[in-house]
Amino acid sequence: MKVLAFGSEAVIYEKNGIIIKRRVKKSYRIREIDEKLRKNRSKAEFNIMRFLYESGLNVPRPLKYLEERKEIWMEKIEGIRLAEEFSVNDAKETGRTVAKMHNLGIVHGDLTTANIIKRDKKLYIIDFGLSYHSSKDEDFASDIFLFKNALKSKHNDLYKEAYYSFLHAYKSKIRKEFKGIDTHLKDIEERRRYNESY
Repeated sequence: MKVLAFGSEAVIYEKNGIIIKRRVKKSYRIREIDEKLRKNRSKAEFNIMRFLYESGLNVPRPLKYLEERKEIWMEKIEGIRLAEEFSVNDAKETGRTVAKMHNLGIVHGDLTTANIIKRDKKLYIIDFGLSYHSSKDEDFASDIFLFKNALKSKHNDLYKEAYYSFLHAYKSKIRKEFKGIDTHLKDIEERRRYNESY
């Protein structure tokens, strides 16, 4: 197996064109607690991926979950991460995709251009390690806030136009009243500005 990446929570491998995500042990945690946390989080991630894939969202196809190894086996998406190649049109398509995900009641939790891959003009969201089910406006707002910050820090030259395109496309597809999400988004931004001023 070829190691592709080391993360704080998992190691990513590739084997015969398949991506394997294995949650790593944490020596600072009690062994029984660590086992339970890794099992629950891996299983939850696999189930969210399967739910989104079966619902028609562009995500890697989950192949199997090996509970004993805390491994998720999934399809490899061959393409370019938006962090490496990004356009305003990509922001617009991301807005539509994120709205579809939120309509399904899933919050990504780490929504950045590094976790979106473009393949054959289609966008695929990856890495659902921090994802969870929710119907709360504040949780959806937190995803948007994360993406906005990613645009500002990684794609500052396109930031304003890209964020406007993202938000316009998102609002056109989200089934909820956007006003509630927007209110929480402004609250999150205000708290961020307040914390940065101290």
